[in-house]
Amino acid sequence: MSALAFPIPEPSSADWLARDEAALAGVLPRITDVVAVRGEGSWLFDADGRRYLDFGAGIAVNNTGHCHPKVVAAIAEQAAMLIHTSVVAHPTRMIELAERLGALSPFIDHPQVFFCNSGAEAVDGALKLARKATGRPGVIAFRRAFHGRTLGATSLTTAKGRYREGYEPLLASVHIAPYCTDGDAEAALADLDELLALQAPAGSIGAMIVEPVLGEGGYIVPPLAWLEGLRERCDRSGVLLVFDEVQCGMGRTGRPFAAETFGVAPDILLFAKGVASGLPLGGIIAGRALMERWPTGAHGSTFGGNPVSCAAALATLDVLEEEGCYGRARVLGERSLLRLRALADTHPDLILDVRGAGLMIGVELAGKEAAEAIQARCLEDGLIVLLCGPGENILRLIPPLTVTDAELDLGISILAGALRLVSSV
Repeated sequence: MSALAFPIPEPSSADWLARDEAALAGVLPRITDVVAVRGEGSWLFDADGRRYLDFGAGIAVNNTGHCHPKVVAAIAEQAAMLIHTSVVAHPTRMIELAERLGALSPFIDHPQVFFCNSGAEAVDGALKLARKATGRPGVIAFRRAFHGRTLGATSLTTAKGRYREGYEPLLASVHIAPYCTDGDAEAALADLDELLALQAPAGSIGAMIVEPVLGEGGYIVPPLAWLEGLRERCDRSGVLLVFDEVQCGMGRTGRPFAAETFGVAPDILLFAKGVASGLPLGGIIAGRALMERWPTGAHGSTFGGNPVSCAAALATLDVLEEEGCYGRARVLGERSLLRLRALADTHPDLILDVRGAGLMIGVELAGKEAAEAIQARCLEDGLIVLLCGPGENILRLIPPLTVTDAELDLGISILAGALRLVSSV
């Protein structure tokens, strides 16, 4: 796996990393020292001619793999016709994409779309929409959530303390409730009810924002009863329920959106990451009646809905549908869980839990040190896997939804080898 895959280009990875250190701000973290020069399908190639099976997929962005030919062709064709208009005109690709995304959101009545550039921008836009539409300033978010890096999104983020450290004071009127991390929906809802009664009276709350599957905070699939309980409480109190599907959307859980996977309908749905196969694009979906309470000019974006990004997104949706990626995510996800749980039986002191929905899978390990050792061994053997969770001890497996059976088996085999080596130390 770590053998050379093609002739070594110049400069080397070491040369590039030295230039990186000099030219780029150190505040930007990088998970590996892989210097990427090319991607193809489930594979990433570095400047030293090595290839890696990519089970990080650009942090759940490359759902169609690296450089899918249909996506590349759509980008090239659109770039030759029209690149940018901003709000000066009505680019046709933006209209087409809004229609397609609306059709994928049948749980929202007469859906309309607002486009922006990223998940964090979508989160900030949703907060503005909720305030404008309800006249209420407050928002409820959930512990261990990750919603982005802008100031508004950071105010809702508690996945790790370092995301917030040094940025206070953050947005006011944000209340943090427990996420249902242990499967006890009744207890988690009781904690939420206490928060609503004592700290966040419903009359002051405009929105409740939640990741239907917890991402950075630990890859946790909550019980359906808990999400249904959130929906019921929002209905009772006139609060808008916002699903942040930036990571778990676009087929990752085996349906276009996790809202459909769970059968719970939000008032507002946020998307980004996997929608455009790597080009910057995010957005907000809400019903027409709600969007009409957001007056023209009350929000905007210079680059949101860029024609090239929209063309990439349309091609992405074509690939996900034509190649049966939604169904394959469900089938391959179940297959992966079976194999990983068998590994957990073999390594009970090392693997504490295996969980997931579709191809959004978390493997909880016995501590950060073990997780980092396994991640490093996988990388050495040609497999990229990412870590998450407050203790950074959870391997997250998020391969492209176009991953082949053989590639998936190979990745799990490499992980199994890493587990054997670490458990023997």
